[in-house]
Amino acid sequence: MTRERIGVGVVGVGIMGRRHAENAARSIPGARLAAVFDADRALAGSVAAELDAVECATLDELLARQDVRLVVITSPKRFHEEHAISVARAGKDIFLEKPMATSLEGADHVIAAARAAGVRLQIGFQRRYDAPYADARKLVSSGELGRPLLYRGTNRDREAPVGPPGSMETSDILTESAIHDLDGARWMMSDEVVGVRASLATLGDRATTPAPDFAMVELLFAGGALAHIEALRGARYAYDIRSEVICENGAVLVGGFAQTMLTVLRGGERREGLYPGFLERYAEAYAAELRDFVAGVLDRRPPAVTGDDGRRALAIALAAEKASAMAQQVTPD
Repeated sequence: MTRERIGVGVVGVGIMGRRHAENAARSIPGARLAAVFDADRALAGSVAAELDAVECATLDELLARQDVRLVVITSPKRFHEEHAISVARAGKDIFLEKPMATSLEGADHVIAAARAAGVRLQIGFQRRYDAPYADARKLVSSGELGRPLLYRGTNRDREAPVGPPGSMETSDILTESAIHDLDGARWMMSDEVVGVRASLATLGDRATTPAPDFAMVELLFAGGALAHIEALRGARYAYDIRSEVICENGAVLVGGFAQTMLTVLRGGERREGLYPGFLERYAEAYAAELRDFVAGVLDRRPPAVTGDDGRRALAIALAAEKASAMAQQVTPD
């Protein structure tokens, strides 16, 4: 018996939204891209034409469509709360890119709206769907290597942020880059964060870097384990993502340079095999997370990455921002 294809609407078709739209249209047998909306009508129109979808002039128009069963929200983060609540009230399931809101109060509003409407809410932490990360988590959780003691995460974007000073929120490096490791650490360690220390810095050209482009975050878990996370925008040499979990009887490493055995990182020198960006590194993971969410629409099973997961990651990111300003350990709300 052939299952019905779920109609997907995408709100915001910039870099990330376009990838989700492409996956819905081409890579997920159980889905079809029904409609898109973006404040940039020209962009929305070109994406809709290329992917054989309807371009909607407003969000309300997209939400009124009967053929849209779930909505992927990839609009700028300042609109996430508003858009997610609108989608929930329309009775559509929600796939919401991180961060789920700009404040914990906003995150709570989103969770409450989804719960009141009885719709599924999943947050876009694609690393949980990346095969090496999933395998590492399974091994750590099995206890085969003993109790996990330390998580180390490296999150380096190749491109640096640009723009006049003050044009981006201070927390961008935390809520849009480091947040993947903040979520990944509590997921990998299967424990909750009870303490946060952090430092933020601007390592790039201060005249052209609009906000801190470097963060170091230290987490203390309830069970006594630690995490150390580094996030950098503007690494230049590659998109460099690595994670390590040190356990009592061994260690698990994800990423690194095994694909090239590269030991010297310099522009133009043996760069084969290094990833230029997140779309290339997580191509399959992005498809897998949406594929799983689409399947769950029919099964009505709980999403793999819940609103509570999204809220906890946001709480840690905001605590890290506060800890950096106070130069002391902070407990996440």
